[in-house]
Amino acid sequence: MKNWAAPPVGGFRWGLGRLLVVAVAAIGAACASGGGGRAVMTPAEIDALLAEYAGNWVLDESASSPQVTIPRPEIRTETRVVRADQLDDLRREAEEGRRLIAIRQATFELLRRRPETLLLGVQEDELVYIPTPGKSITLPLNGERVSQTGGEHRVRSRVFWDGPRLGVEHMVGSDGRVRLVLEIVEGRLEMTRTIRFTGQRVAPIVLVYVREGTLA
Repeated sequence: MKNWAAPPVGGFRWGLGRLLVVAVAAIGAACASGGGGRAVMTPAEIDALLAEYAGNWVLDESASSPQVTIPRPEIRTETRVVRADQLDDLRREAEEGRRLIAIRQATFELLRRRPETLLLGVQEDELVYIPTPGKSITLPLNGERVSQTGGEHRVRSRVFWDGPRLGVEHMVGSDGRVRLVLEIVEGRLEMTRTIRFTGQRVAPIVLVYVREGTLA
């Protein structure tokens, strides 16, 4: 990951020229792989879209979803009679159960992240994502995954496109996934956060951001 100092919003614009080819390729690949038949955006449309996302954003708590609590995991107990030669299998089952509970916790903690401010920008062919509080991350716009540590677990992150919406996906191990989909709605930045984990159903969290200096 590159060391990056936050310049003014206009400082990101110089990198958009190189970004266009990468972004077009990424969107075209998504459509070719069954992206619902959406038309590929033109370079000018991509340029305008990325310019809309770039900048300093401040959370509008009054317009955002309330914070969610982490639901308690369902723990089943059972009584079994096992033979001595089955003890190793029993231990492995217990270890796997503890591993899944730990990944579940880490995935929900990712879902609950609630940056008070967010700095978005483009540097060459990478998305710069700086949340406060939170960890900064720089992600290639071609969808390549970047690994980082998330407590005890490795988190792999990537950029993806959902039509004209920009998204960031975080994978915790191979079992947990949190997606952030960004969309500009009437000049505001809406971040929809969703989780995927075996057997879990949680309503999406929507965080609404306004440009720095415009929140009353």
